[in-house]
Amino acid sequence: MSAMTQPGRSNWTPPAGRFLLVVGAWLAWLAWLRPLTLPDEGRYAGVAWDMLRSGSHAVPLLDGMPYFHKPPLYYWLTELSFSVFGVHPWAARVPSWLAAWATAAALYGFVRRYRDAAAATLTVLILATMPFFYGGAQFANLDMLVAGMIALCLLAAADAVLRAERGQAWRRMSLAAAALAALAVLAKGLIGVVLPGAILFLWLAWRRYWRGLAVLLWPPSILLFIALAAPWFVLMQLRYPGFYDYFFVYQHFQRFAAGGFNNAQPFWFYLPVVAGLSLPWSLWGGAILRKSFWADGPARDLRRFALLWLGVVIVFFSLPHSKLVGYVLPVLAPLAFLLSEAILAAWRRETEPVTQRLVRLSAAVAAAICVIAVGIAAHNARGSASPLAKVVREQARPGDTFVSLHSYPFDLALYARAPRPMWVVDDWLNPEVPVRDNWRKELYDAAKFDPQTGEQVLLGAAEFNQRLCRAPDGARYWVWGTASDNQAYLPLQGLAPAVTSAKYMMWRVEVDAALRQRVCGGMPRAGLQ
Repeated sequence: MSAMTQPGRSNWTPPAGRFLLVVGAWLAWLAWLRPLTLPDEGRYAGVAWDMLRSGSHAVPLLDGMPYFHKPPLYYWLTELSFSVFGVHPWAARVPSWLAAWATAAALYGFVRRYRDAAAATLTVLILATMPFFYGGAQFANLDMLVAGMIALCLLAAADAVLRAERGQAWRRMSLAAAALAALAVLAKGLIGVVLPGAILFLWLAWRRYWRGLAVLLWPPSILLFIALAAPWFVLMQLRYPGFYDYFFVYQHFQRFAAGGFNNAQPFWFYLPVVAGLSLPWSLWGGAILRKSFWADGPARDLRRFALLWLGVVIVFFSLPHSKLVGYVLPVLAPLAFLLSEAILAAWRRETEPVTQRLVRLSAAVAAAICVIAVGIAAHNARGSASPLAKVVREQARPGDTFVSLHSYPFDLALYARAPRPMWVVDDWLNPEVPVRDNWRKELYDAAKFDPQTGEQVLLGAAEFNQRLCRAPDGARYWVWGTASDNQAYLPLQGLAPAVTSAKYMMWRVEVDAALRQRVCGGMPRAGLQ
């Protein structure tokens, strides 16, 4: 920020290319430092690994079974990242980083075109150093990818409308907006088109520029959207009857409207979340509440666009009972723009360099919060399978089977490079399994789309023992569990764990005469499985 001394002069901002390269490097910095966070990072990276391991590039897989909670875009990008860079936690974060960087670059270009270079630079500086945005850029799940696709779609669509209004060429941007809306649908589902559509419609209505609808609903753009968004959904329905009902009716509408899911929060939940995770920049937000901020001026339409963008997202995700913090990442781009407008308005009114010093201080504090938060997360990776899996991977053989008792460690297969889906031992006949919103239900639902694989990987305790008894001599099993399982399961009794962590441990169970005597009552091998 040393060059930010006179916002009215051309030397106020760094060259665009160099600035955006620094932003990209900043957003990627420290992404390698911590293991996958559970459950989210482990789940989504694990699904991508399962697809890569099995060669199932069209169908997302959870423990070898179709996993239709979310569409495939994140998994495809992570598969590609794993193929190029190797299977590492930071490689699973590449799609989120790319989405964040693309959002910053597109926002810079849009604001520079319709405001000026100073506004564009400050907007992106605020956005990139918001702890919420920085954390999302280094988190391996769908949230930043969805936020990025929505932001890119909205910026392209608004650019197309503004170009048409000025009598400039707009068709390419209309096609770009349609393609990005399709990618947003492939990233999260219907909200990829519903949210941008609602925001743009309200903006056009506020401006009374109805010709903008014709720009956005240009027939070639509609056809491009359908051509990109529809094929995967059609293919899944053809391959797995019932997919539409599960993905659209249950995952979209029923989960949105119903209670009883995890993370129930009050309606106002996201307001303190956004304000708190955007500190210290959010402290500048008071100016946005002033009536004078919304008075007529060259930036009025853009400020209204940003306000609608922010407001629609907040209200939409505040309606369901279940609320997750990452859902509102799409509000950060318009919030950064509004904050930059407020700061620059104050900056240009000041005769003393007070605002300049406060902006520098805000940027420094925000960047420090980002770094400290990553450091804390790196030293509090509780429950990660990484330490145990590293030891097991050095000892495991290609024919070994992984088993998990009463839990599903989402990241174990990825870290251990498990060659096939693991067995998950639990009471799968419990009537609570299909109704409680947890990992058991995810596996239970996945098994309904592939019952044959479900029978192979979802076991009761008795079936686990029987499989060991039917296995050939020398077969090996790596069993994940807790200390209490040592006495609860016959195959583990008297067996020392091969590796332990603070909470979990793994045993190496090898089929031999002693195990048959202990588990099978001395029965001879009954056959191979």
